[in-house]
Amino acid sequence: MYKLFRSIRKIALGCLCLVFVGCSSTPYRYSFSLIDPQNETMSFEDDNVQFRFVPSSENIRVSIKNKTDHKINLVRDNAEYIDYLGESRMIHYGYDYVQEVRNFEGYGLYVSPITIDPDSEISGYVWVNIWPDFCIGQDRHSITTAQINYLMEPFFPRYSFEGKVEDLKDSTFNLILPIEFDGHISNYMFTFMINDVIEQKSF
Repeated sequence: MYKLFRSIRKIALGCLCLVFVGCSSTPYRYSFSLIDPQNETMSFEDDNVQFRFVPSSENIRVSIKNKTDHKINLVRDNAEYIDYLGESRMIHYGYDYVQEVRNFEGYGLYVSPITIDPDSEISGYVWVNIWPDFCIGQDRHSITTAQINYLMEPFFPRYSFEGKVEDLKDSTFNLILPIEFDGHISNYMFTFMINDVIEQKSF
């Protein structure tokens, strides 16, 4: 009941923000770099796998290519996003945020690994998974698509009414992607830096 109250309160406060702030809210524009392993093209590869990244304030687009001659797995349940304060967060990975939330809740808070066939590539988006705290209950449709989208927590503030960004410039965050090779799991860790945050002033 308390979690449901928190969800309703968050939606109500957000609606009020949209009413009062409206077009006066200032959007932020971010620039990122991959600093460990350092690569100007936001990519990394070894003999087994290749990763490509496109970070944003809301999510990270991640492409993973299997370079081996056998199937590998992205172990999503063990994947982590570590924010700029050092807090470890669970993630979703896929194309549709709403569907990923419902899959997570519908399968008992467990998400099966994603299999990548030999010489094949998958692409999707990494989002912060807040749904252990905002459980949608046994009825997987008890929260609407619009409400799930609204409750989505971005990596960083997208607009001025969502929070301040003064401390974010030059900060770092990490993404840990566990890949299973024939029963052995390798944890690939990537460190990103926020190079700059710019307020998009409107005139």
